[in-house]
Amino acid sequence: MTNLAFYVPLHYPNRNDFFAILDTLEKHNAAYVEIGIPVKNPFMDGELIKEAHKLILEQELNHDSLIKTLKEIKKKYTFKVILMTYKEGVNSFSLKKIPDYLYEGLLCVDDTITKNDFEHPIQIYPPKIKEEEVISLLKNNELFSYVISGEGKTGTFSKVSDQYIDTIHIIKKHSSLPILVGFGIKTPQDIASVLLNGADGAIIGTEFLKKFKKEGLEGINDYLESFKDI
Repeated sequence: MTNLAFYVPLHYPNRNDFFAILDTLEKHNAAYVEIGIPVKNPFMDGELIKEAHKLILEQELNHDSLIKTLKEIKKKYTFKVILMTYKEGVNSFSLKKIPDYLYEGLLCVDDTITKNDFEHPIQIYPPKIKEEEVISLLKNNELFSYVISGEGKTGTFSKVSDQYIDTIHIIKKHSSLPILVGFGIKTPQDIASVLLNGADGAIIGTEFLKKFKKEGLEGINDYLESFKDI
């Protein structure tokens, strides 16, 4: 599954199941796994991910337990690890103190992080972003560019918006980084659509968690199987 990324909150719904989910993603050769670092108010996310954050925070995780988990992930899996969070998560889990070798990229939803903050920042490009803003963000962007398909929260899209297309064209003018589109991606057809419009891959979050919540490991195994030719 070249250039497909899947979002899984840290230790969701518990540590054992979290690693079972990662085992399944490894089995299907996921390129990237975005590990959601929980916060009290994930305001850009829909209800399913908000519920996941709340559940995880009840586990009373901290910087040390995150380090332990990341070390285990690094030892067991081949996919690239992306930490995804908000400013609150950066501070509460002391992410700046995490050794760089434990992850390949970091996304902060509500703050523009730079290479002075982290070795491998990844930037988010919303719809209708101006070209000068894109140029500025690209100076502190590694691994891939995260393009949001349209305005709205995660898990609220009935179909993939096409508001991202202009953003892709702007990024490609100034960078050779792979472009991954997220928000609203659910099916192989959705991925085919964004690839046709110039993206290099896609990010799947809410739909993946929804499959797990409804159908467990068997459900996500079947779901991942549907992307095997992508």
